[in-house]
Amino acid sequence: MALLDESLAPQSILEAPSKWQYVVDLLRPVLSKVVVALVVLIVGFIAGKLIGKTVLYFFRSFHTNKKWKELTGLNWRIEAFISGICSAVIYFFVIIMTLTILGLSAFITKLLSFGVICIIFISVILAVKDFFPNYLAGFSLHKRIHFKDIVIVDGMKGVVEEINWSDVKIRQENGEILYIPHILFLKKGFKKIE
Repeated sequence: MALLDESLAPQSILEAPSKWQYVVDLLRPVLSKVVVALVVLIVGFIAGKLIGKTVLYFFRSFHTNKKWKELTGLNWRIEAFISGICSAVIYFFVIIMTLTILGLSAFITKLLSFGVICIIFISVILAVKDFFPNYLAGFSLHKRIHFKDIVIVDGMKGVVEEINWSDVKIRQENGEILYIPHILFLKKGFKKIE
């Protein structure tokens, strides 16, 4: 019973009868966590790879890439994409489990949350960067052109069919429809034909 009684353990390395044994006893819980975390990580990565390959085989048996190309006309590698997503999801959960075993999950979660918030913030700024100047240019443009006006913009001639909040719909003489952003009208300049 004395072996399990932690109150008998020395409080510092100076009080310990064997310095080596004190260091081993101190590192034992940490090393056991690291070993368990490594085993979970290795088994999880192997499982992720096997599940990814299984999903790839499953979708290849149904000729998903060929059907996707027939359906959309796009030559994308859907089978490999879905397989990669499945593997990545398993890898993500394995990494979270490993960090939890090591006791680092709270720190990493906060770090990931901060990263995601930064990415969202930067995405919003990049999306809005072109929107506001274009929207404001629309106010100036609405006063100068109207429905059924004939205009020439950057060498392209056509009839204004619609003016909305972000662009102008123009039908060219050959029947092609162009959607030109308001800001392009003002940057390139346009000529209104009476």
